[in-house]
Amino acid sequence: MSFLLAAILAVSVSVKGVPFTPMEYERLPELNIPRQAHSLHYAGGEYVVLGGHTTGFVPTATAEYFRRGKWHTVSTLYPHDAGFSTQLSDGGILVAGGYAEPFGVGQTWGVEVYRPQNHTFTYLPILDRKRAHATVLEMTGGLILVAGNWYGPDFLESSANGEPFQKVKELSQERDLPFVLQVSEDNAYIFGSTDPYGKPLEGGWVDQLSGDPFQESLLQQWTTENLGMPNVPEHYRIGEFCYMLPVSRNGERAFLCLERGNFSLMETSAPIPLEGPWGAISWQDGLSVETASESAWKQGRDADGRFYLLQLHYDSTPATVEVYYSEPIENLPLSAEGLALPGGDFLRTGGVIADAYDAQSMVLLFHTRPVSRGGIDRWWLVLLGLGAVLLAFWGFRRFRRAGSPEYRSAPEKAYPGLLEKIVGLMEEDEIFRNPNLRVGDIAARLNTNSTYVSACINKEKGVSFPRFVSDYRIRYAKEQMRLYPEKKLSVIADESGFASENSFFRSFKAETGCTPAEWREKYTRNNS
Repeated sequence: MSFLLAAILAVSVSVKGVPFTPMEYERLPELNIPRQAHSLHYAGGEYVVLGGHTTGFVPTATAEYFRRGKWHTVSTLYPHDAGFSTQLSDGGILVAGGYAEPFGVGQTWGVEVYRPQNHTFTYLPILDRKRAHATVLEMTGGLILVAGNWYGPDFLESSANGEPFQKVKELSQERDLPFVLQVSEDNAYIFGSTDPYGKPLEGGWVDQLSGDPFQESLLQQWTTENLGMPNVPEHYRIGEFCYMLPVSRNGERAFLCLERGNFSLMETSAPIPLEGPWGAISWQDGLSVETASESAWKQGRDADGRFYLLQLHYDSTPATVEVYYSEPIENLPLSAEGLALPGGDFLRTGGVIADAYDAQSMVLLFHTRPVSRGGIDRWWLVLLGLGAVLLAFWGFRRFRRAGSPEYRSAPEKAYPGLLEKIVGLMEEDEIFRNPNLRVGDIAARLNTNSTYVSACINKEKGVSFPRFVSDYRIRYAKEQMRLYPEKKLSVIADESGFASENSFFRSFKAETGCTPAEWREKYTRNNS
């Protein structure tokens, strides 16, 4: 039994409704310079690290790019230890500010742009205020915004068309490592959880580029994560003027959705797990969105050195939660810059093991999907071996339990007639109108288990449980819009079972290609 349990845990296991799946990783060549508090990007088809500090907490005025299996070092114009960066619409990377001296002392003014096509840096006019722990955002049209500071004054400043940076407006609260996110063609929000001295901020205040500050109730209830190093706006962007933000409350972790200026709490298929099969998981602050797969990724680790990746599929409602894990990794850094890549890969560079003085050069590339190596993949061999073990174990259990009434009734509880019963609950009882509906609720109503319900829906309907429920909610919403053209969309969203109007908007548009308002207008016009 102990061998069987070890084999199962080495492949896949579920913890409180969240699947934990193993992943492979490979060690890439180490960075030429150990570094921490650097920026990490993928530009020009190459991995790029910018700035940071090296061993001894000494800033390094260098960058590195990965090409043809090795890292190549280039000099930057200025050091950017805890500098802030963003990828520009023209393919360059703007990087600015950072500590002025070793040991995280002071702030700097310098701004420059990395050009991946020739691996060079060009300078831009300096900041209006020297800064560290700030955030930079490129607006549609090229306007550059900067806010945030560490042990220094903070206000919103901007630059356009290469002109000098200048002060735009005072802020309601000075902040350390704020979020600066574009929410419309001509507006951006500025908000965060700590002031320039690392003390908590209260009130849930949000500043605007265009408009007065306001208080957001969800930001009063939930605390946005302070990343400990500058964040990158595009790491949180899941669509046009739409972002996913990691938040916490009394140890609980969740995600907010900011869509065109509106905040909402994101539904998830299960709570974010704080423990895995081997104990507590320490989730690292921050997020990295990979839009091609419509997924967001979060890093974590446990006391044994296993590395975890939490994947949130935001294309479904509720968003589905999965966790991937590695085998224990010797000297795995406690924190490191990470970047989600297409195809289910995740890159991790540098970091520290104990404190800011022991910067690391380790580079790890994690694969959440099987990697072929010109023969039978290693995981296929594991699965084949495990399959043989499970088959033998299943035969043994079947022999022992052949006379059990529970055993004899289990197949009858699975597929025969199950789909009809599920559909009956949806169409007659309209249980999809419960915004908190879970697969376990249906299983309990039908005296079966969640696995059978999910497998039945997947096999018979070819969709996941969240998609199955969402289809019923959208169908009901359409009927309501047809019957009651004057009814408010917020009311229809609530009556259809959506947790929020934003959730209704996202699901409806993903299904139909248009917003609920556009669909209703089109339907009304065609039937007038």
